[in-house]
Amino acid sequence: MTTSQPMKVCIYGAGAVGGTIGVLLSLAGAEVSVVAHGETLEAIRDDGLQLTKDGKSHRVYVRVTDNPVQLGRQDYVIVSVKAPALEEVASNIAPLLGYGTKVITAMNGVPWWFFAGGNGVLSNTRLAAVDPKGIIEKAIPLSRTVGCVVYMACSVDAPGKIRHNSGNKLIIGYADNSPVDGLADIRDLLNSAGFSCHVTAAIRDDIWYKLWGNLSINPISLLTGETSDVIINDPLVYELCVHMMQEAAAIGEAIGIPMTVSTTEMIGRAKSLGAFKTSMLQDTEAGKPVELDALLTVAHDIGKIVDVPTPFIDSVLGLARLRARKLGLFDMAA
Repeated sequence: MTTSQPMKVCIYGAGAVGGTIGVLLSLAGAEVSVVAHGETLEAIRDDGLQLTKDGKSHRVYVRVTDNPVQLGRQDYVIVSVKAPALEEVASNIAPLLGYGTKVITAMNGVPWWFFAGGNGVLSNTRLAAVDPKGIIEKAIPLSRTVGCVVYMACSVDAPGKIRHNSGNKLIIGYADNSPVDGLADIRDLLNSAGFSCHVTAAIRDDIWYKLWGNLSINPISLLTGETSDVIINDPLVYELCVHMMQEAAAIGEAIGIPMTVSTTEMIGRAKSLGAFKTSMLQDTEAGKPVELDALLTVAHDIGKIVDVPTPFIDSVLGLARLRARKLGLFDMAA
């Protein structure tokens, strides 16, 4: 890559988050391409990738395909799919990876590499809930992987048509704890595109903080069909959220990631966003597989390993996966 050439960025999964990042990076001058399937592929091919943000509509025409071979080597691949689709991504990502290509995982939940590379008390523990066969770990080397924590509220109005509702914060960091200065180019590009992108040497801490805020309201929205404000304003359900977060905080302490804010403050942040549909509720309503394993099963599994009881997390997990299985959105045997 030279400074005279635009950065080549492939968006793998142009849903709410990936679509938003793709449009804004394209407008900022990056050479953006997209890997998509089905109706999303056809919509972007015919009408471009579209974004509504701050009352303005944007449309960019990008290379889009369901076959990564057609796109060739990239500088960055931003993977923004739901966790159940990661094995498919891993099986097809190789043609996008050249010397120096970095893979950014802009996803919810705990990633497959969370304990890889000698991290903390559970060094090199494989998380079977998110990578049961080790397929993802083998396909995407740790040295290429960059974690990304996303603080945005976005939604899909229709295939290829994205709506940005609020937030622009991205936190990125190497999965193998490499020096953060190696991410200056993508940080600067993201900031020029309108994001507030920060680089951290402790990306796992930020991933756990995000999980801490997500693992209660998301599955409860699946069970109830309610927006976040309704969930938070019910005193009994609020108490359930607090108990789940306390369990996750105890796990965090056990693995060396202490919480730095209170449960009340964290829930207050969610409440300040008003009525919004969680990503899990959006997936449920759209009939798409839900990310229970990356959000809840991993917490249950890690809790067992470090001997932290998780009765509230376990109860919600059990109910949520039965509900999701009934809807055809979760395969308990996977």
